[in-house]
Amino acid sequence: MTENNKLKTLKLLAKRYARATGQPQHVALDLVAARLGFPHWNALTGSAKGEWAPSEEQVAAIKALVQRITSYEGTTFDHIFGGPDAITRGEVRGHPYELKTMLGDVSMEGEGWRIVLPENPSAAPRVEIDINHAQNSPMNDRVLLAEAIGTAKDLMQSVKARRFADWPRRATKPDAEGKVRHPFLEMEESNLWYCLHCNKEVTGPQVAGNHWHCPGCGASPINIFPKAFWLGTNEGKPVPVNARAEGQEIEPIVSIVDPRPRLELNNDQVTHLIRAALFEDATNASERLGASLAEIWVDDNLDVVVSFEDHYWPEDKEPTAAIEVAALLGIEIEFEVTWSDPLFAWPGLGTMTQGMVEYTRMMLDAYRSHGIVEKRDGNR
Repeated sequence: MTENNKLKTLKLLAKRYARATGQPQHVALDLVAARLGFPHWNALTGSAKGEWAPSEEQVAAIKALVQRITSYEGTTFDHIFGGPDAITRGEVRGHPYELKTMLGDVSMEGEGWRIVLPENPSAAPRVEIDINHAQNSPMNDRVLLAEAIGTAKDLMQSVKARRFADWPRRATKPDAEGKVRHPFLEMEESNLWYCLHCNKEVTGPQVAGNHWHCPGCGASPINIFPKAFWLGTNEGKPVPVNARAEGQEIEPIVSIVDPRPRLELNNDQVTHLIRAALFEDATNASERLGASLAEIWVDDNLDVVVSFEDHYWPEDKEPTAAIEVAALLGIEIEFEVTWSDPLFAWPGLGTMTQGMVEYTRMMLDAYRSHGIVEKRDGNR
């Protein structure tokens, strides 16, 4: 490889690196120069005009650096595109970990600890330490923690590189006027953008530099638009976003967590438990219909009122299983009976069988004997 070709190769590799990382070309060129011992790209090219020339080994090292980010083979392929083997196992200073990806986030887990790097680049890494390991967790060591986060960031870089490969280059590279193109909204270009989530105004360089996440609230690219169309004429104009200063270090957020499952009952959970208990109380097809038709109201204190339809649930039948479930949950339960038109004629047929198949057959036979059965296609 000639000396001129080596410089062309370095420049091409810098371009690939810029595309993969969403950075301007000059930043990638300066990075390549720094890797080769120069303060910036101009210093490198200036030396190349004299006696200095990059060696084959130096070019190979830069190529390997770029390939680590842009290659989608093996385990990295699984991390980006999903798959059963999308787990990388390793050790950080003797402490085993598993590295995973999910919905753009990168997760690193060890014994009693977990690190999550959000897809939003301005969001702080989250470090969770199990309460039982709070005193002796390796994540208490700031140097080890920084090394672990660095390992997770290496994978995040590959995930982002694959994403940027699908975006137009103008999505990550503002022009001289600060205009950028939305990665998903075809041909939409602007130097000012608006967040649907927090109603803030964001400049093109700000949103491109934050990988199309809102620099203020962290909303995803699908919440970013060139016009604040959701605001009425009498509503105030969005104010500029209060973004983090460029280059400002993001400290990880460390928290002690209790990993044990915690039950916090809500209306839906209580409703499903009570209705399931009603089906257990039902002893025939009619009562099963009654359990299905019962209206269940759950108030803010999770106390329950069950309203039965009188054609299908006997007024004097006590739903013992539902009462016991409510007692176990520590909530009050009340019952009432209301009247409405039955679903089918002869609702008492359901008391003659336990099975719904037999009930349906009996119900259809009764209609055929006394009336008309309309089929689904409208024929009689």
